[in-house]
Amino acid sequence: MFEQEEDPMKLLAICGGMRPDSNTNKLVKKVAEATGCEYEIVDFGTMEIKSCTGCSECMMNEGACPIDDDMQVLYDKLLEADGIIVGSPTYFMNMSGAVKCFIDRSLALFYRGIGPLYDPDMPFMGQRPLAGKFGVIVTTVAGAGHEKAIEELALCLGGSHRLNLVAKIAEAIGMNDVDDMPEVLSRAEAAGKKLGDALRKK
Repeated sequence: MFEQEEDPMKLLAICGGMRPDSNTNKLVKKVAEATGCEYEIVDFGTMEIKSCTGCSECMMNEGACPIDDDMQVLYDKLLEADGIIVGSPTYFMNMSGAVKCFIDRSLALFYRGIGPLYDPDMPFMGQRPLAGKFGVIVTTVAGAGHEKAIEELALCLGGSHRLNLVAKIAEAIGMNDVDDMPEVLSRAEAAGKKLGDALRKK
């Protein structure tokens, strides 16, 4: 009698930098590689994710967003993932506009009837289908503002979506290439190993 093999952990790695070789994207990939899990890279530089219009259609139609763009593919990928890595460059002391658009549009997931209620006393706030999934957030900056950016990413993804964030990476790179900064790469690798361990113990 053969034991049934467990399905491999699904890891979604979101590269929020608009350049494929950006420092943020390099660190996201380093984290993903270090997990030892199978992973899928999502590259925002090749996608179109429009701004949320605040129409509230998702709230009234079981989480269906009427905007026809690449975010439609990401909804299912987010729901199917066991672990999620999100990277954003720091622009003007905060996450990038592209990543903020993604987070704004992720609101639709709250109304698909999946996961725990955000607050039983406020059912209009919806449910949290990503709650308890393990995650890592990443940001890089040339100068300053990365501390604020990582706080905002944590608030949105850990606080609102209720991901279980096992690591937060916020690095000031200057005008350097992160590939030439072994101490930074080491921290990303450590975060990836921590995420991988958490997923395998799930």
